[in-house]
Amino acid sequence: MIGEYLCPYLLNTGKAHGVPCMRPEGCHLHWKAKPHIPCSECGKPTGSTSGLCPLHVKGYYVIQYVNRLQDKARCTQNS
Repeated sequence: MIGEYLCPYLLNTGKAHGVPCMRPEGCHLHWKAKPHIPCSECGKPTGSTSGLCPLHVKGYYVIQYVNRLQDKARCTQNS
């Protein structure tokens, strides 16, 4: 019964871990791990909510900050 599933956890190299395991979620090391998705810019695995790796996330936060400033300016103009 051992090895019914293969661990789908993505390593830093971008390859699946591939260790035989009993859970479909992953092996004993990774079954509770946060799911990693590829970065939308470079494809490197990341677990961030923005879907961007640390190298590309800076632009995401700058855009969020600019949007907050614009929303705040619109609210003060309408009041």
